[in-house]
This record gives sequence, structure tokens and C-alpha cells, in this order.
Amino acid sequence: MFELLAVGALVLFGVLILGLVGAVLKLVFWLVFLPLRLAAKLIVLPFIAVGFFFKLLFGVLLLPVILVGGLVALVGFGLAAIVGLLLPLLPLVLVGLAIWGFVKLVSRPAVAPRA
Repeated sequence: MFELLAVGALVLFGVLILGLVGAVLKLVFWLVFLPLRLAAKLIVLPFIAVGFFFKLLFGVLLLPVILVGGLVALVGFGLAAIVGLLLPLLPLVLVGLAIWGFVKLVSRPAVAPRA
């Protein structure tokens, strides 16, 4: 049983050493290729600027369209919400109108005062 524990500890130690070697190699390669990465970013920088300019241009051109579409959607959703809230009250309104009409039909007309 102790042998298995010793082998496990040796394997763990070996994995730790391999991880340390890998980390050191990664750091070395990162430092070696840093100037190349910086040069590549400097070369690509004008293309990034042009891409940003086109995104900004299309954003400015499409902003009124998006605002009008949003306003139309807002009005449409508002009307739908109002109809959705008032439609269940329609039977009550119809019953109230029927009662009002019946009372108006049955009641005596008011006497007009003489001047």
C-alpha cells in the first residue's frame, strides 16, 4: 500500500515539474515573439482604424432607421397592450350601456321649465 502512495507522489511530482517546465517555456516564447506581435499589431492598426470608421459610418447612417423602427414598435406594442387591457372590460361596458338605454327608455321625460 505504501508503494502505491509513493508512486502516486512521484507521478504528482513529475506532473508538477512538467507544468513548471511548460510555464517557463511559455514565458520564454512569449518574450521572444513579443516584438513580432507588436510589429504585427502596428501593421494591422490602419486596417482596424478603417474598419472602425466604416462601423461608425454605418452606425450613424442606420441610427435614424433604428430609432424610427423602435418608435413604431413602441407605439404598436403600446396599442396592443391597451387593447389587451381594455378588451376584457368590453362586456361590462356593453351591459352598462344596455342598462343606461333601458333606464332612458322607461323613464319619463323631464318637464322643461317655462321662462
